[in-house]
Amino acid sequence: MEGLAGWKKEMPMASLKTEKDLKEWAIGCDKDIGGFSEASLDLTANDVGRFHGSISLELPVNREIKQSGYAAIRTKPKEESMFGTPCWDTSLFRYLALHVKGDRRKYFVNIQTDGVVKTDLFQHRLFLKTPGEWETVMIPFRDFILTNNGMIQEQQIEMYRQKVKTVGISLMDRQEGPFDIQVEWIKAMNTEFTDGDMDRTPEPAKENA
Repeated sequence: MEGLAGWKKEMPMASLKTEKDLKEWAIGCDKDIGGFSEASLDLTANDVGRFHGSISLELPVNREIKQSGYAAIRTKPKEESMFGTPCWDTSLFRYLALHVKGDRRKYFVNIQTDGVVKTDLFQHRLFLKTPGEWETVMIPFRDFILTNNGMIQEQQIEMYRQKVKTVGISLMDRQEGPFDIQVEWIKAMNTEFTDGDMDRTPEPAKENA
């Protein structure tokens, strides 16, 4: 029935404003496989999520690990039911929007859909125009690239936008040192001129009688 409700400007997907919100997120880094990077996800004094730590490129003792130096956060998948895993239907929106304040590191935005290959991710660079200041970054869903284990796939497929399972942010720029990015919310959004992948003409403002 939601699709019959008409145009919508936004759909909240995830937030990082409370301790309860933090429990809805997963965090990981190469330390999980024996590496030496550090990563934390907590709240600032202003009650905003802060993803921070330090990246190390030092390889773990395990010689099977050939590459190190990454950190990531993502929303946890919702609990499965008899109807499957609940997902976000983002098909009625053109952009994934993130309200963030970051540094000058090269972050990526990650989207996981409820697809067949569980390790597939759709990724896009998180370009920050004003590092150190709050900004809302809007990325067209159509601009995300299919990757698997960090590698761009030769055969690109269209994102299954009706079944978005998780969203997140990762850092794997192969640069040692500290990183720090704050995230307040993530939403699926339209502008007044978009209706999903279609363009729209805003309704004219009604004049007062």
